[in-house]
Amino acid sequence: MQKYMKYVYVLVSSVQDTYYEQFLLSVTSLRLKNPDAYITVLCDSKTKQNLQDKRNGYENIVSDIKIVPAPDNLSQKEVSRYIKTSMRRYVDGDFLFIDCDTIITDTISDIISVPMDIGAVLDKHRTIDFHSMGSYIIENDERLGFKSSTTNKHYNSGIIFCKDTAKAHSFFDTWHELWIHSNRKGITVDQPSFNEAIFRNRDIFIELNGIWNCQIAFNGIPYLSDAKVIHYYASSLITQIPPYSLASEDNLDFIKKTGTVSSAMLKQLQKPKGAFVADSRIIAGDAALDVVNSNFFAKLLWLRRKHPVIFEKLNKLILNIKNREHNKE
Repeated sequence: MQKYMKYVYVLVSSVQDTYYEQFLLSVTSLRLKNPDAYITVLCDSKTKQNLQDKRNGYENIVSDIKIVPAPDNLSQKEVSRYIKTSMRRYVDGDFLFIDCDTIITDTISDIISVPMDIGAVLDKHRTIDFHSMGSYIIENDERLGFKSSTTNKHYNSGIIFCKDTAKAHSFFDTWHELWIHSNRKGITVDQPSFNEAIFRNRDIFIELNGIWNCQIAFNGIPYLSDAKVIHYYASSLITQIPPYSLASEDNLDFIKKTGTVSSAMLKQLQKPKGAFVADSRIIAGDAALDVVNSNFFAKLLWLRRKHPVIFEKLNKLILNIKNREHNKE
């Protein structure tokens, strides 16, 4: 009988992206907080070939790495989802799947005691009717002929607990088939198919507490104090600039250039729940969030990045109007 749980990562990366760097940071945090962890990495052959020189630091951290065959006609992102949705076939025993854009903050082996076959956390910690992408979720379901959105719940596939049972194997077979269907329809992301697989296997699924997948960019603050896993990207960020300092471009660039996690990063990993940038704010309330989630706000961000001079002129114009209105009061 299995006395321990495995921790599984799916790594599909090239030297141009930062997926390996995110992965190295995550497995370092996992090993730091769980020194006896058995860590399995699943990757494709192309990724394995480029895991050398400054990209081989993981070898001293993980327990084993397995090459999973994938069709040659798939893009890098598609290969990642192809492996992820079929990973149950390549791992023996109970496991916790962990996305690369995560930081482990505590001991996480106790999840094995939860009575379930499959478990995951609500996406953005909200039901669909309060989800910032709720209409998009429903539209994808309608396009694919799925019914999962009728439950008003949509789960994040970044952290998945999976027992080694016949029902769990069947769940993954269903998920893989549904993802292939989704990919053929032009929807490459894996969460629509993941949620439809949950919908069709509701009797074996348990919703996990948000502490197991604290999505700090979206409504994760209430779970942060007890968080076991911090998911710092969790699909997207409002500003596309992470408020979580461990995920900064400077840190990922350092890892890419040196192949190592710096002493400063290691220090932050000791107390990862406080690793936020100094200039950051919490946004709350329907009015503020409606503005932040709007296309208008997204366009303002684009204008600030691409045309800062024009942005500043518009900002001054609005400031002048505001001051004139204030003087009339």
